[in-house]
Amino acid sequence: MRSAQRSALMFTALCFLTARSAASAETDSTAAAPPAASAPAAADVMGRLDALTEQMQTLQSDTDKLKRFKFSGYLQVRYEKSEASNDSVQVASKASAYALNTITPANQDRFYIRRGRFKLTYDSGPLSQALLYFDGGTDRTLRLLEATVTLLDPWTVLHAHALTIGQMNVPFGYEIERSSSVRELPERSRAENVLFPGERDRGVKLVDHWTPKLETVIGVFNGGGINHPSFPNTDPTRAKDVVGRVRWTGGTIDAGASYYAGRELAPLTGPDVATDKTRFGADGEVYYAAPRLGGGSLKGEFYSGHNQNADSVKALVAPGTAANGATLLVAGADPAHLATDFRGAYVMWVQNLGEPLQFAARWDTFDPNVDLDHDQFQRVSLGLNYFYDGNTRLTVAYDAVRTDKPAANGYTDPKDNLWTLQVQHKF
Repeated sequence: MRSAQRSALMFTALCFLTARSAASAETDSTAAAPPAASAPAAADVMGRLDALTEQMQTLQSDTDKLKRFKFSGYLQVRYEKSEASNDSVQVASKASAYALNTITPANQDRFYIRRGRFKLTYDSGPLSQALLYFDGGTDRTLRLLEATVTLLDPWTVLHAHALTIGQMNVPFGYEIERSSSVRELPERSRAENVLFPGERDRGVKLVDHWTPKLETVIGVFNGGGINHPSFPNTDPTRAKDVVGRVRWTGGTIDAGASYYAGRELAPLTGPDVATDKTRFGADGEVYYAAPRLGGGSLKGEFYSGHNQNADSVKALVAPGTAANGATLLVAGADPAHLATDFRGAYVMWVQNLGEPLQFAARWDTFDPNVDLDHDQFQRVSLGLNYFYDGNTRLTVAYDAVRTDKPAANGYTDPKDNLWTLQVQHKF
């Protein structure tokens, strides 16, 4: 009995002590809690965090917009040494519709800026893109080279169809649209320079990728081109020139065919003289890898068609008429002969020599009038490229030019071969 009473007393005491300890702990917790006055400080901190989060979101949005801008460009600085150079000044007067008196130094040994270009691309959204491309150099002030807006189709995953409008490269052949920053020799072929001066025109084109390897392009353009001697910014004909191209890209072997059709006016006094302008082109590229040396390629392109001939214009315009404001045909001249059938081509071999070196060789020719002798142009070009780093390339090139000029004993090839040293930097 006493043992039971003793156990009950011990249990009651233990419960009392437990209850008292819990009450003491609650009192201590209440005493340690921050005063109610500190609540505004916590709210201030939360407000600042919300403001900082909002600023970060705004910054991220602005950064995303800036990422849509893409800047690129390159600079080409050259030194040229020509066999035709001498210390004199030439004054030339051309009796044609295209030129007035000009004063030109005969010396061609010089340093100069061949190309200084800057490109800005803006990807405004998944379905559209805008491009601005500027160009400057020794022979020209800063000019707008390209300006386009491209609309991508919304019904294919890879946007296989694109409509571009503005000032752009004429989609003809292989060489025209290939950037000067990646070309293995300093200049394009003679045929391309004559048929497509400046490479660019204003118009619209539709590019369709039917398969990963098959592409077609259809374009409508003013026709004069941005470097036309008389109509660089206008088009004297209501009808526009059309161009079409189909290209197969196989990786090892690529091939393409192009066709161009339009009209051209000769700026003569009196009745307008319109001539047909047609061009057919075919190109092919073969790529390979040589043991120990590296990659290489063989490329070729062929041109033919009907085009206004500058030499024919000079021959058929009456001498001296340009000086008095009138440009008239010689009596009895056939206006249709202002344009002639032409033919041109080039073949090019490029071989890498390990990592830093690359060798290039090209033969190109252009005959502006297939029915006339001694007007053909031929050239053999050799070049060696040294890739200094990922952005800088040094080029040494030699052009051996063959043309026929009237001489006392018939025709001769003037000494006009050219050495070119170029430093190019891309960014």
